[in-house]
Amino acid sequence: MLNDLINRDIVQVKPGTDLETVCRLMKEKNVGSVFVTDKKKVIGVITDRDIVVRYLAEGRPVADASVDDLMSEAPVTCRETDGVYDCIQKMKQAKVRRIPVVNGSEEVVGILSFGDLLSMLSREFSELVSTTTRDEEYRSQERKIA
Repeated sequence: MLNDLINRDIVQVKPGTDLETVCRLMKEKNVGSVFVTDKKKVIGVITDRDIVVRYLAEGRPVADASVDDLMSEAPVTCRETDGVYDCIQKMKQAKVRRIPVVNGSEEVVGILSFGDLLSMLSREFSELVSTTTRDEEYRSQERKIA
């Protein structure tokens, strides 16, 4: 269920927040993305990759920038009622590793990451293998007894 995968401990900033503050927050909170929100609605996302690849690698000083200069605007979102498969499809289409999760009022309530999905799928496949292996062993023993 998607609800079990959503990380609700999100980092948000307001439009106009300087990039140094965003970098500090990312370090303090150990996160790779920060949501830019206005009245609890996501208007943009800024990632550690955005900062490095699209800003620092071009030799631009962080001190002179704000999130408005660098954020990805109008990000694709998932609703907390969406299925896991739907969210994976949205992430694939948008080519993102993290996606904001919103409620029915379009207010951000969490984040869903590629890593969280991978962990869940890994557990599910492991359980499937374990269950089917036990079932095969049981049937094999039944055949030997019969």
